[in-house]
Amino acid sequence: MEVKTIVTIIFWILVAAFIIPGYIHGFQKIFSQKEKAEIFTKWGFSLTFMKLLGWVEIIGSTLLLFPQTRLLSIPIYVVILSGAVYTHIKNHDANKDRMVPIFVGVHLIALLTLTYWM
Repeated sequence: MEVKTIVTIIFWILVAAFIIPGYIHGFQKIFSQKEKAEIFTKWGFSLTFMKLLGWVEIIGSTLLLFPQTRLLSIPIYVVILSGAVYTHIKNHDANKDRMVPIFVGVHLIALLTLTYWM
């Protein structure tokens, strides 16, 4: 198998691993899943903000699917992930909760790198 084919397969696996949770978490926020609503309320955010963030996650995930719009999703997720890290630190959440957006950011960097390489 060619290297480019292997890289393409890895790329699409990484895309799926990124957008599926993006859709799940986005829809959980849009439909005000109880656990999400409780967490956002605890952090002092409105449910309207939570729903807006859910839509932004879904739009960002969708943009990631297409080569023509992929680079537009990167700044969207940079803002979301920066806000997530800040929120977890500000609210003294557990270290594992603080690390999740950082790992997602590393995942995003890998996608960006592979986008330029392909």
